[in-house]
Amino acid sequence: MNFHRFSNMIGNGLILFGSGLCATALVLVMSTSANAQQNKRDTLRDQVNPKDANASDPWLGGNWQFGAFGQAESNPYRGADSMDLDGLPLLAYDAERLHVGIDGIAVKVWQNEFASFDVIGALRMKPFDNDDSSYLRGMQERDMAYDAGVGFKTRLWRGELGAHYLTDVNDAHDGHEVDLTYTLPLDLHGVTFSWGGGVLWQSEKLANYYVGVSGTEVRSDRSAYSADGAFIPHLDLTMTYPIMDGLMLMGTGGIKLLPDSYTDSPLIDDDYTYSLGLGLVYNF
Repeated sequence: MNFHRFSNMIGNGLILFGSGLCATALVLVMSTSANAQQNKRDTLRDQVNPKDANASDPWLGGNWQFGAFGQAESNPYRGADSMDLDGLPLLAYDAERLHVGIDGIAVKVWQNEFASFDVIGALRMKPFDNDDSSYLRGMQERDMAYDAGVGFKTRLWRGELGAHYLTDVNDAHDGHEVDLTYTLPLDLHGVTFSWGGGVLWQSEKLANYYVGVSGTEVRSDRSAYSADGAFIPHLDLTMTYPIMDGLMLMGTGGIKLLPDSYTDSPLIDDDYTYSLGLGLVYNF
């Protein structure tokens, strides 16, 4: 085994360990952050680190990524601050068929020239804390979820169609989620854009994780509420710009239109949420 391959194997082990440490930090600094769609994360990964299909090793022939990301996101919960400001470190190992990082794990188990199939895992941050507002006091504390599932992507017309299925594996919400998104790429004066739109489906249990009010959470100004399964349309934008060799500026934006299953809840004040994010990442 040559030194380069050995060092990559050691590096891959370190990135797994480092990702665990950074995930802990993520829990501390982003305990109320909403979750980006899996399709949006995949699109940004591809922009930040285009994969080399001719790499000698599709598993260990990738790059490390290190950086930071900040995001401003509207908060739809009653009485809470209108905007949440979050920041987190970025740490990941990214190869043609393997991604391990703070944003999740993806293993490409099958691919050809036009399509691919992944096994994926990701953290789902709890939607709110009881101390976010006086109105939310007395709500049962939500746990952070560990979601796992599968993803499929295929070229379609000038863009890409992506579908992902995620389910809870640690009994935090016992629900399911399906995301279907179509994205179109655009290169403009050195900036790479991806415009996307689609719909996110959440099962009843997952919707209640976000907006449900159980009998034990009822009080005089907060009635019981059980949410139905929710279809959530969304529009997304990602962009990247190479500042110098290996250093990339990235940005994200998006809006979700909240359905009646959400807006009928006494916990929710708004009909939509939006977010803007900006970060720097270095590939090495």
